[in-house]
Amino acid sequence: MKGNRTFLACLPGLLAVPLLAQPQIGGGNCSTETLSGVYSATLTGRALTSAVAFTTTTEGIGSVTFDGQSKVTFNLTSNTNKAFGTPLTPSGTYSLQANCIGTVTITSGDTASFMLEAYNQGKAYLITGQDGTSAFTGNGSVLPATCPTSLTAGSYPVNGTGLGLTSSTISSAIDVLGLLQFSGTNNVAMNVVVATNGSSKNISATGTYSLASNCSATAALTDSTGNTYSLVLEFTATTGNNFIFSSASSGGVFNGSGRVL
Repeated sequence: MKGNRTFLACLPGLLAVPLLAQPQIGGGNCSTETLSGVYSATLTGRALTSAVAFTTTTEGIGSVTFDGQSKVTFNLTSNTNKAFGTPLTPSGTYSLQANCIGTVTITSGDTASFMLEAYNQGKAYLITGQDGTSAFTGNGSVLPATCPTSLTAGSYPVNGTGLGLTSSTISSAIDVLGLLQFSGTNNVAMNVVVATNGSSKNISATGTYSLASNCSATAALTDSTGNTYSLVLEFTATTGNNFIFSSASSGGVFNGSGRVL
């Protein structure tokens, strides 16, 4: 029995060793300073009626600046079922706890509350919340220090999700898969398959694009029947080989991403 009592007396100390060695679930190294700088931003919003029918869709793309202290400012281009290409600059405050979970409170340009999560050592984030009308979800990652000044000619696989429109009314859910082809100068072609409500269709459109100095670009395309498509892109790599983008047309709006073939 004496040997057992000795073992039991030592047991708490023995158990403490592996417990102290366990990593803290949810992190433990974050603070508001963890998110600092300019990040890409994708923000998708949906509003429902009481009958669970979509009334409004919002597909936002652009960037967001966290100042490393408490201030946050979004710089987005928003496409909805009612209006395309609307610039938005909502701003407010943010904070992060030690477990890398925090909040964003928008007080200018809109009134909204979001949950915020940082990951990859503050190089990326996730966000979800609502503004009293729509529910939103989004994400982003640190933008390159140097933005691309030209794009490598070639094909870039793209995919995305959104909602189809009929006379500005939401009529379907859509999934998109295909290619964007950049000429390396200023020409662009879009060849995608749009799947919706048990059917699919091919879209082929051509046009031009223009690069901006803030890692973004815009493109205007037209298909053979005269339908127009407005694209906004945000590049997440110095080379331009990776990007997020939003597309708007009378037939639908969607957000997506692309990468080098």
